[in-house]
Amino acid sequence: MGLSRTRRTEAQGMNIRFILFGLSCLIFFATERSGLSSTTSFTVCVALWVISLLFEYRELKYASPSHRLYFRSVLAYRCAILVGVIFYLLSQTFAEASAKIYTTLAVLSLTSVGIGAIWGISLESLPYRGYSNKSPSEILSKNRSSLSLAFLLIALASINFIAARKDFKIDTSFLKASQAGEASRKTVARLEKPIRVGVFFNRDSEVLPFIRDYFEGFDKTKLKLEFYDKDFNPTQAEEFRVARNGQIVVLQDEKRQRFEIGDKIEEARRNLRTLDASFLKALLQLTSVPATIYFTSTHGEMLWETGSPVRSMALFEELLRGLNFKARRLTSLFQDIPPETKIVGIIGPLTGFTADEVATLNRYLQKGGRLFMALDIDQANDVGVNRSQDELPKFLESLGIRYSMDAVANDQRFVAAARDKSDRTFIFSNVFANHPTVATAALSPERMTFMSHRTGSFDLAGHSRWSLTPVVKSLAGSFRDTNRNFEADAHEKRGSYPLIIAAESPEKGRVVVFGDATALSNTLMKVAANQLVALDSMRWLADRTEEAGAVASEEDVLIRQEKSRETLVFYGSIFAMPLLVLLVGALATRRRSKSTEKGN
Repeated sequence: MGLSRTRRTEAQGMNIRFILFGLSCLIFFATERSGLSSTTSFTVCVALWVISLLFEYRELKYASPSHRLYFRSVLAYRCAILVGVIFYLLSQTFAEASAKIYTTLAVLSLTSVGIGAIWGISLESLPYRGYSNKSPSEILSKNRSSLSLAFLLIALASINFIAARKDFKIDTSFLKASQAGEASRKTVARLEKPIRVGVFFNRDSEVLPFIRDYFEGFDKTKLKLEFYDKDFNPTQAEEFRVARNGQIVVLQDEKRQRFEIGDKIEEARRNLRTLDASFLKALLQLTSVPATIYFTSTHGEMLWETGSPVRSMALFEELLRGLNFKARRLTSLFQDIPPETKIVGIIGPLTGFTADEVATLNRYLQKGGRLFMALDIDQANDVGVNRSQDELPKFLESLGIRYSMDAVANDQRFVAAARDKSDRTFIFSNVFANHPTVATAALSPERMTFMSHRTGSFDLAGHSRWSLTPVVKSLAGSFRDTNRNFEADAHEKRGSYPLIIAAESPEKGRVVVFGDATALSNTLMKVAANQLVALDSMRWLADRTEEAGAVASEEDVLIRQEKSRETLVFYGSIFAMPLLVLLVGALATRRRSKSTEKGN
């Protein structure tokens, strides 16, 4: 009975030491997992570990020779777990400095903890002091079996990890993340104080390198970049209010803007191409004051809710929202324009404006108002508008601008669409003036071209009060197709015709007029130059030219095909390739004939 009580006491002491060690591991895991790790909690864990190890060492010191192997084994598995913890702490130190060192230490940590855990489960599963009835050879066999199992599982995990890493698939689709654009860099450079950017991605995400490359293009003194894994950094995820990985949050004071990229390459592919636009939108919504644009809507104008691709400006409205412009409907011009209006827009009206409506526009401009217009020669003609009763052309003439409704055509340089003569009115131009409305397009290192389809043009009569600038002109050799036969007849003068006009009055009133509303449609707003000209025009009207700059994008754009290029491709495929095949065949035959003659 005394011996039984002694064994029970020893078993209780052993359980206490195991509980101390297990409790310290549990506290450490819980605090690290919840992100609440602190010096106090870590000190408590270390103290419990040291106490449990000292108890085990004391047992080892006073144990009989037959029992020492067991205590050495217990001490060894617990030390293995502690070594794993040390490797984990070191890996956190090198997490940002070196990805290779971090990965190596993390693997060593998991390996050491895994070996210790499996070994410990095997030893601690012995009932009470079951080791007392085991010979050293049996304890040694237990150690060997548990360690063999541990190494086998680690080997299988390693093989699976390597297979997953080395596994590959062939992806022939194009993938390139947009780089930091000029507009984004300018906006960041103007920041009065740094802002925080929380980037939440899985640490081994394939998307993360693209994100890091993008933010390399910014001034690090103005952006405080913080890279987190939502699962490993729950406290930061709560601060930035992130629900999952794959999100980026721009934070200033208590205001935040969030946008989604995606943690997996499959879901992030499309968003990476518009990364710069997404970041600029979030940045401007935090750092700039929203500007309201009222678009007239009672004359069949192009709007963003409905319409065919050539009669919808949904893409334009989306781009405006990205620059912190708010598009609103203006339901009446028979009363004064709302005081919060920054710009009034008139896009592709189908019916005429009355004298009262034009008077409202005049009063608005006399107070320094801003007007953005885009006219449409086809739609107005199709509905049979009586131009003599439409006051809008007369309004433009009062500014010194006369709108010609004859389509501008070019029989040498045009966009091939319908593959007939009508394509000659689908024109492009890179003739830009030195003006803020076209500054980005004109200064772009690429050869950007503005596209328009059946555009009207302008004549400038001059005005004593308004300063007029033709900011975009057609290419030389263009003509006004007055008889609609798509041919440059003798009476149709060739030249370079104004397609977009910018006007400014002494009262600081400003007007931008496009000769073609289709240039702002969903179809043609995919063209980079059309976007730049339209957005820079809005910036100029809103006194925000300091934000001017290209927004980087890798989205597919409309391809321009010229007649000269098509001719080269046509004749190349008809004559050049067959002649090349015949030439190669002739040379091969001649060489074979010479070889035969030498053989004979």
